[in-house]
Amino acid sequence: MITRTSIIALGLTLAACNQSAPPAPAPEIAAPGAGAASAGANDGPMGDPAAADAELLAGTPLQGRWEEVGDEAEVGVRFTSPSYPDTLTIGCNQGSGDVYINWSVRDPLTDGEVRVVTAGGTATFAATAANYEQNYLNIAVDGDDPRLARLTAVQDRFAVQAFGQALLVPWDARIAATLGDCPG
Repeated sequence: MITRTSIIALGLTLAACNQSAPPAPAPEIAAPGAGAASAGANDGPMGDPAAADAELLAGTPLQGRWEEVGDEAEVGVRFTSPSYPDTLTIGCNQGSGDVYINWSVRDPLTDGEVRVVTAGGTATFAATAANYEQNYLNIAVDGDDPRLARLTAVQDRFAVQAFGQALLVPWDARIAATLGDCPG
């Protein structure tokens, strides 16, 4: 009987040794806009978003060109670069007066926020993810949205930023013309 009890105890001990530890709980991820605890990729030295924005604008803009796009119903300008697959389009739906900003992105397709960083400040827009043979973040706002003034002001460059990606491009007067002619 003692031998049988010893064998059972030894078997239970060996079984316990072969079990893997339970998985560690998943880390909690702060929701966007959850306050100071959500400091991260957009923060500069010592968690200062303004310093990060200034650092982003201090970079060299992507080489490329702005070209007019659209038809009678929609007019706009698109930035393309031979060395970068992503594009940025800013336009106006002449019928509705809505402005759209479409940025093709490489990373996973998720709705979220896009920051437009300019010398005059930063504006944040809600963006909807879409796929038209490529991933896009689409911003749609009324043509008279005051945040658009950041893009109509004369400047050397501006950036769009979302999900750890940023695109720094030269500013073009056709952006201001497109937004200024939008009936919003």
